[in-house]
Amino acid sequence: MDGQLKVSSVQVTVYDGDIDANMASVERMAMKVAENEKDVDLILFHEACLESGTPLEKIDEAETARIVEFWKGIAAKTGSNILAGRLERKNGKVYNKGTVFTPDGRIIADYAKIHLYNSERETLEPGDEKVIFELNGMKIGIMICADFGFPELSRKYATAGVDVLAVTSSWAYPDDDLWVICNQARSAENGIYVVSCDRTGPTSKGLVKVGRSMVCDPDGFILANLVEKTDTYFVQTIYKSEVEKRHKNMRWLEWIRPEVYEKL
Repeated sequence: MDGQLKVSSVQVTVYDGDIDANMASVERMAMKVAENEKDVDLILFHEACLESGTPLEKIDEAETARIVEFWKGIAAKTGSNILAGRLERKNGKVYNKGTVFTPDGRIIADYAKIHLYNSERETLEPGDEKVIFELNGMKIGIMICADFGFPELSRKYATAGVDVLAVTSSWAYPDDDLWVICNQARSAENGIYVVSCDRTGPTSKGLVKVGRSMVCDPDGFILANLVEKTDTYFVQTIYKSEVEKRHKNMRWLEWIRPEVYEKL
């Protein structure tokens, strides 16, 4: 329905270094959403969802193509648009991507993570463009994990007219409080929705991922939160009218003064 979106984030069990097992987990949870919920417009899965823990030398262009076909299949089987966190090798370089697959087999948005984190800076190629797509009359911008920590990017999206930030992530403890703060701050300071999907549980490198996939409304209030559970999901309907109301009541985006900031 125009002016509203039914969104879902799925926290799914994944196994570092086992792409095929992860495909099975993702398909099982995706079909659970499809069978139990009606007319979900967009389903989010976390950053590098299938490839987590897989050595980059195993992510060749053939494997990239196989993974793309898998996600196209998930979109077709569920009848929903899928925002998938994935890795892509292209022209000898590997990118960390958030890609939107449609039920009819198209890719309508393909974002490469701009702010690489720690070891990613040595092994991955950064993106340099924001990516916006539209569903049901609502504009959606994509960010990935560490992008969340840079308010400059979310503000660029907001001033470009997005209604929603869709964030695919693999955020780890002990920064769990910071994860919640970023979700609420990026929504409240821009007067837009944030819909996030984060990995949960332990990794092969000894990290523990936060989970807590959530939806924050344009006032920064949490509408849905999956806490630390795995193999679960939420479904939440969000409304363009709530974004418009927030912008009318708190006109921060109109009051920005870039000409002053340049002098500071």
